[in-house]
Amino acid sequence: MVTRSRTADPGAFRDAMRQWATGVAVVTTRDAGGPRGTTVNSLVSVSLDPPTLLISLKRAGRTEEVIRRTGVFTVNVLTAGQRALAERFARSLPSGGGGFAGVAHRPSPHGAGPELVGSAAVLTCRATREVEVADHTLVVAEVTAVRPLSDGPREPLVYVHRHYRSGAVG
Repeated sequence: MVTRSRTADPGAFRDAMRQWATGVAVVTTRDAGGPRGTTVNSLVSVSLDPPTLLISLKRAGRTEEVIRRTGVFTVNVLTAGQRALAERFARSLPSGGGGFAGVAHRPSPHGAGPELVGSAAVLTCRATREVEVADHTLVVAEVTAVRPLSDGPREPLVYVHRHYRSGAVG
């Protein structure tokens, strides 16, 4: 049994986590109301067999609500040149797909969320488990399709010290 002790100061925790560089992705999904998307930097590869990943979403956000209903989503791993997309989808966007206006994207051939043109990688996912933790929902998902990279590795977009940066490849 785990006993709960006093928790760390949230400000100190936030400052410590700013030291951890993470990749950046936009998670997209869709329902009858249109496409939805949100920027995430909590994306973890869990298993290769079967291919499984985990994302963390703010609870009761529009994207989280649609994923809970539909069970499917797309992970668009961003490149260094897609900082504007990361910033755009990090904000609250209008309902009904308005957040995708002017964004180069194509429908998922697998019925999940839109694929953002130019992403370093695109993974189609089916949620298999959801766990509520504090003010977030952890979504464990099986990766059902991967759009192969035709032109090799690309420079990733990373987030560290409250800033987006490029992560050199090679």
